[in-house]
Amino acid sequence: MQESNSRPSSGKGAVIGVGTVYLGFISIGLGLYYDSHLIAIYTGLALIAVGIAVYTITSIRNSNRQIQAMANLVFHEKIAIIQSYMGKQDEQIEHDRQAASEFEKWVDPSLKEEFQELWRQFFDRETKPIVVKIGGSTLGNSDTTFEDLVTLYKRGYLPVVVHGGGNRVTEWLDKMGVSTTFVRGLRVTDEETLRVVIAVLAGLVNKEIVAAINALHGKAIGLSGIDGRLIQARIEQPGIGYVGEVVRINPELIIAVLSAGYIPVIAPGGFKLPGEDNDAVMMLNINADVSASEIAVALKAEKLIFLTDVPGVQDSDGNIVQKLSPAEARALIDAGVISGGMIPKVEGCIRALSTVSSTQIIDGRNGGALLAALEGNCNGTVIE
Repeated sequence: MQESNSRPSSGKGAVIGVGTVYLGFISIGLGLYYDSHLIAIYTGLALIAVGIAVYTITSIRNSNRQIQAMANLVFHEKIAIIQSYMGKQDEQIEHDRQAASEFEKWVDPSLKEEFQELWRQFFDRETKPIVVKIGGSTLGNSDTTFEDLVTLYKRGYLPVVVHGGGNRVTEWLDKMGVSTTFVRGLRVTDEETLRVVIAVLAGLVNKEIVAAINALHGKAIGLSGIDGRLIQARIEQPGIGYVGEVVRINPELIIAVLSAGYIPVIAPGGFKLPGEDNDAVMMLNINADVSASEIAVALKAEKLIFLTDVPGVQDSDGNIVQKLSPAEARALIDAGVISGGMIPKVEGCIRALSTVSSTQIIDGRNGGALLAALEGNCNGTVIE
C-alpha cells in the first residue's frame, strides 16, 4: 500500500511553526531595541500566534496519523494471520467490525477492502476446523481420544479442542473443604471457587492434555479463554456468582495457533468485559460446553463433537436417540427428559447449528469414537 504524498510532512510543519515563533520573538526584540517600534512588536506577536497555530495543527494531524497507523497495523496483523493460515490461497471472512470499531474510520480504504475479502473467503475453505469438546469424565482407561486427535491432525484435519474437567475441580474443592452447588448444570462460583476453577482447568488439566498429545507426536498448545480475550463474557446471573455468559469470541488467537501447525487446546475460562461493575475480579467461570459451541460458531467449524461419558441423548424410555432436529431436542429439554449436564451440551449443539452443519454427542470412552464419528459411523446422537 502506497502512502499519499498530498499531505505535508508533519516534521516540516513543526519546524515551520517553531521557526515562525522564533522570528516573532526576534521581531519583538528588534521593536523594543529600536525605541519600542510598535509595528515590529505587533508583527512579532502576530508571528508568534501564527507559529503556535501551525505547530498545534501539525501536532493534532500527527496524532491522527498515529491513530491511523495503529489501525493499519491491526488490519495488517489480521491479514497476515489469515494469509499464513490459508497458505495465501483460498480465503474468506466476514468483516470483523467490532474488533476494529475504534480504528475503522482511520483505515486506508484499500487495506480495509483487502481485509474484508480475506475475512469473507476464510470461511469458504474446504478444510474447516473441527471443534471437539472433551469432558473430563470421558478420559478413561480404554478411550483413544488423544490418539484420535493426533490421527486427525496427521490426516490434515484442523482439530480445535475445548476441554472440561469439572470432576477434577470438584475433587480439589472437596480437598479444600469448599462445597459445590449446581444450577441447570452450571457450577455456582464464588471468588474462592473461581480461583480453584481457573487453577485446575487452565493449569493442571490443560497441561495434562497438551502433554498427552505431544507425547503421541502431535503438536499442541494450551490456551484459556482469558488469553488474548479469546472468550469475552459478562455476569448475567448474579445469583450463581462469577459464572459468565459469553458475549464474544475473538478467534484470531485460535487461527494463529492453527496457522502455525498446532492443535489448540482451550480451557474454558472467560475474560470479564471491563466497566461492567466495580469488581476487581476480571476472570469468569465459563461452562465448557457453552465455550465449545460458541467457538464453533465463531470459527464456522465443519463439525462440533461433544465427547461425553454416556452413549448419547436418551428419550423418556432410556433409549438412545440417534438423530434429533433442533425442535425435537428443545422439546426434550422442556419436557425434562434432557436434564443436568446434558442440557448445556444439547443447547450448545442447537446454538452451533447457526453456522455449523452438523453436531454430535457421543460416548468418548469407546476406543476410536472420534474417528468413527467423523467417518460417518452412527455413534451417539446427531443433532442437525
